Amino acid sequence: MTEQKDDRPADGPVSEPHRSRTKRSQRPTGAQPETKATAPADPVTEPTGSPARGEDHVVAPSFDLGRGCIGEVEADTVKVVQGGIGAASAEDITVSMGGIGQARADDIAVRMGGIGLARGERISVEMGSVGMAMGGEVSISQGFARTILARDVRIGRGAAQTIIAEHVTFERPGGALLVVARRVEGEVKPLLDWRGALALGAVLAVGFGLMSRRRHS
Repeated sequence: MTEQKDDRPADGPVSEPHRSRTKRSQRPTGAQPETKATAPADPVTEPTGSPARGEDHVVAPSFDLGRGCIGEVEADTVKVVQGGIGAASAEDITVSMGGIGQARADDIAVRMGGIGLARGERISVEMGSVGMAMGGEVSISQGFARTILARDVRIGRGAAQTIIAEHVTFERPGGALLVVARRVEGEVKPLLDWRGALALGAVLAVGFGLMSRRRHS
């Protein structure tokens, strides 16, 4: 008898074909790349009435200026803090540690600042200065005014070079070089009243006349 060989493999562990451990990420054809949603940026806003660079004339309902300079402003209310304005026209003007060349308003208040020419119904200066104040009521407190033309003037621990008004009141010790008024009240006596001013003017006129004659002779 002939022996038949068994072609079946011997019993034992069967090795499986080697599989790759790395799997490729499958992405659908035509799929768009994922993008993270970002919140919209907050809009940049500027304060109402803030001047743009290079702007010399501003017209606004209200205007606040801090640490800057601008040429001219027209508004209902103007507030200046450590800034400067060439000319301002409004109903209410407030200056704090700043300055205005020419200011025209119903109410003008200056604190630790200065105004060259102020025209208003009510003008108050506290620890500041004003070149010329023209208005109905002018009040100077611990400040200085070169020239005051007003109906009613009050000086409290302040000084003025020239005061021309109907009524002048010195509430506390103050000083004035020339006072021309119908009535003056207070503890201080001006260096020159209207009589002294007329006398000084006459003396100066005579002096200038004599000097001019000497030059021609």
